[in-house]
Amino acid sequence: MAKPLTYQPLINFGVNGLNTQSNPATLDPSWLTKADNVVLRESGRISLRKGLKQKVVPTGTAIGSMIEHNDQGTNKIFASYGTSIYTMDFTAPNAAFPASGADVKHTVGSTTGDWQFVNFNNRLHCFHTGVVPQRYDGSLGSGAKWTAHATDPATISTLFDPSCGMGFYGKLWVGGVTEAPDVLFYSVLLDGDDWTGSGSGYIDLKTVWGTDEIVAIAPFYGKLIIFGKNNIVVYNNPESGGTLALDEVIKGIGLVSRDTVQAIGDDLVFLSATGLRSLARTTEKDKLPMQDLSLNIKDTIIRNIGQSNKVIKSVYLENEGIYILTFTDKNITYIFDFKHATPQRTPRITTWSFNSDREPASMIDTILYSGLLVGQKDGSIAGYEGYFDTDLAWVSSAASYTNAPFTADISSIWIPMGETMSASLLKRMMLILEGGSGATLGIKWYKDFNINPSTTTIINLAPATTGTPALWGASSSLYGATTATHTHVAATHPSNSTYTPVYGLEEYKTALTGSAKHLKINMAIVSNGYDASIQDLAILHKQGKIR
Repeated sequence: MAKPLTYQPLINFGVNGLNTQSNPATLDPSWLTKADNVVLRESGRISLRKGLKQKVVPTGTAIGSMIEHNDQGTNKIFASYGTSIYTMDFTAPNAAFPASGADVKHTVGSTTGDWQFVNFNNRLHCFHTGVVPQRYDGSLGSGAKWTAHATDPATISTLFDPSCGMGFYGKLWVGGVTEAPDVLFYSVLLDGDDWTGSGSGYIDLKTVWGTDEIVAIAPFYGKLIIFGKNNIVVYNNPESGGTLALDEVIKGIGLVSRDTVQAIGDDLVFLSATGLRSLARTTEKDKLPMQDLSLNIKDTIIRNIGQSNKVIKSVYLENEGIYILTFTDKNITYIFDFKHATPQRTPRITTWSFNSDREPASMIDTILYSGLLVGQKDGSIAGYEGYFDTDLAWVSSAASYTNAPFTADISSIWIPMGETMSASLLKRMMLILEGGSGATLGIKWYKDFNINPSTTTIINLAPATTGTPALWGASSSLYGATTATHTHVAATHPSNSTYTPVYGLEEYKTALTGSAKHLKINMAIVSNGYDASIQDLAILHKQGKIR
């Protein structure tokens, strides 16, 4: 007697994102073992990431840092390029970084572009390892737009060169000075250029955390957070300056890279040597418990940290609920989705990758451009838009754009095929996709932990994109109104009574071959300028022989 077909829906396929930490044979289909160039929507659907559309012609020199600064009511984008800092004029994309001219430009020798820009008291303050702090006054006053800080703290005998800073609680706070790497300095109230006047001061952390150095400074719920390489110090009363009170020292956990600290809702997220972590207040006690947000990729991200040059950038996109972390020298970008949590109460994770040096070297979330701007490794600045990675060139006095498709590449866990003692005869896979018109989908599968896949099946995505949807019984439907006046017209009724398509949705089917106890599916979608997302996935199989 023939065995019946088994319909096996993969419920919530990939909804929890990437997991490279657990054994893929023990996970359920809500996890993925590869999730590149995708994001997870609020509903959990796996969708293509947006593209990076270049706004200026690439120069070959990475854009190391960016900031949005309000210059007396006008928002401007500042970007570091080589040893200079520019205000960006995207109306002149072929000459965004001129050697001379009217554009505001500030050149500082011995710099690499790895600045930390801080908006404080209507000015832009700029910090870089080994360099005196720089300041942009812009429209304030009548003097030069750019100046170097003039007064140094009395305790500094050589060079006042803080590598990090923060403008908050009415003062400018800085640290990472080469001569005194474990000393925190703070300025006079509302004067980020006065380090010697009344109200200024410093905190020597040698007696607090032993031997360490300041990497970053951040505000958090009325507290001052000082990140070292191996420790974190928390102070109370930062707004009062001289009455700062030590609250807590978190030993053994520090900060890998200055630019990975981001405020997310009521949390502070940062990259430690053991992964992405957070400081999260509780209502039960006035302490800062640690939480590991990268549990599901822990070994992988620790390896990435060890192999990187520690110039790691991040940004939080509030309107999309995602924290983007990029290893600038490795073309490795992680997306931590905070919209929904996994069963471990951690953010869902996917990855992005880029070709032709388009990967991020810096990132900011802007008001001026309503979202993400990316300073690219190839020297361009790009917006997060469309579904191509769009390159800009300047040919014959005109802008020339080239659309480069990217590939969304996802792999499932090892899916058990019913009975553990018998192999299932593979019959068919059914996939429902939304969008992706004109894109190409490649499907291959692996059987029983074999590293060799099947041949790739190519499917051209072609969802219905035109027409007028209709509902049965509505006056505008193809059946017509369900009333006594409905007239049957023999000539048109058969064609008019067919179902109309759900636009953008399409079911695709492909035959599966062979038999397996466990099946792993890989899907690769080559973008074609339109979004695409996976709605549903199911496998048809029947019981085979015991083996």
